[in-house]
Amino acid sequence: MAITRKEEQRLLSHEEAALLEPSHHPALAALPAEELRALAERLRGAHRRARDLVREAQRSRRGKGVPVRGEAVATPRAATAAAEKLSQKKQVFAAALRRVNAQFARQADRRSKDRNAEALRAALARRRSARPHHPQPGRTPGRGMRDTSPMEVHPGPDPRAIGSISQATRDNQARRDG
Repeated sequence: MAITRKEEQRLLSHEEAALLEPSHHPALAALPAEELRALAERLRGAHRRARDLVREAQRSRRGKGVPVRGEAVATPRAATAAAEKLSQKKQVFAAALRRVNAQFARQADRRSKDRNAEALRAALARRRSARPHHPQPGRTPGRGMRDTSPMEVHPGPDPRAIGSISQATRDNQARRDG
């Protein structure tokens, strides 16, 4: 489920919200590649930190890890709510990272399309400027005699035998009937 900007502001501290602000459009589309790369690295660090906090909270709830600060006095319900807030914070950073990675992909696609279009233009220019590969042959000899050999290979049935089978069938039938 998507998290609105207002919910993000509620979940994050001021520094985290300032880190996340350029990951939203239209500011994201205006970032050059170097700043986008730096933003992605900062977001990955924040996501890793949030992930580690979620894991620690889960371990402490199960009684395996060191209790999280202030959890000794907290009720189980409050601990669950804190863990849920940490999980949502991690999801916010993951969503921001997805947006930044998608912008990386869009920029890469744009660069690839530009490179391909330039390569196609260069290939067309080379083709137009090149000598024709198959020049016209000029004068050629006439056609000469017609080849009639295929007609001799299969001349067809003997004209005297055409219809003899059906006549023989008629004769046999008349003999049986009569």
